[in-house]
Amino acid sequence: MAVQSTLVNTGMSIKYKAGIDALGNDVVKAKRFSNVKVTAADENILLVATTLGTLMKDEVLEIVRSNDSLIVNL
Repeated sequence: MAVQSTLVNTGMSIKYKAGIDALGNDVVKAKRFSNVKVTAADENILLVATTLGTLMKDEVLEIVRSNDSLIVNL
């Protein structure tokens, strides 16, 4: 069976340390940005997310790119 995968949506998330809970564990939250161009290079996404991170009061822990693809039978 032949299938075709087409990239249809890209997003990015910035995970950050939002504080510490009562047990002393880090509280991690994420800010998601949808509708990133599917053709955007990883380097550009990292640059934008890093720049946005400098505007945040909390420590950035991780930057994640997420891709959604449509898979169909041929």
